[in-house]
Amino acid sequence: MPRDATARTSPRRFDRSHFPPARAAATLLLLYPGEADGRDGAPLTIPLTVRHADLRAHAGEISLPGGAVDAGDASAEAAALREAEEEIGIDASTVRIAGALDEVWIPVSNFELRPVVGTTATRPSFTAGSDEVAEIIELPVERLLGHEALTDELIEGTGWRLLAGAYRHGDHRIWGATARILAMFAAVLREAGIGG
Repeated sequence: MPRDATARTSPRRFDRSHFPPARAAATLLLLYPGEADGRDGAPLTIPLTVRHADLRAHAGEISLPGGAVDAGDASAEAAALREAEEEIGIDASTVRIAGALDEVWIPVSNFELRPVVGTTATRPSFTAGSDEVAEIIELPVERLLGHEALTDELIEGTGWRLLAGAYRHGDHRIWGATARILAMFAAVLREAGIGG
């Protein structure tokens, strides 16, 4: 087996030097006022997608809306907005781009993922508009900020086991690149003096 093929299939180690150049991808971390909960107004919320269980890659996992940067996309921001419009039915014209987080490399698909942070003044009307999206869930930002929010969990698949940081929201487990991006965002908020 060629050296780079071994690196891609071994769950023990992903040595990036054995991979071809990563493909550019972008995802939208959209902040909006969620459903009012009777406290101090509407909590700041992030939409996530549950991927269909029969997909070839990342089946059943929870992700931020996003995907590959296409040749026709003017930027990572444009790609993130296009993908979010396709996957969860947002009106991209209502989103104000606030910035971006550090890129995250995803070895399984060899994507270099740019998380783009956007805001809307009101809660969007969501529609699962892609064959990839089984469900849209809404995660209050406050669920990311407690000291116990991110816990180590044993994730298992066919022929592999992984101890990884994960968030829980109801019956959903959020892990992998999505958990890394949410943890990065939570760290930015804490650095700004927001949350625990």
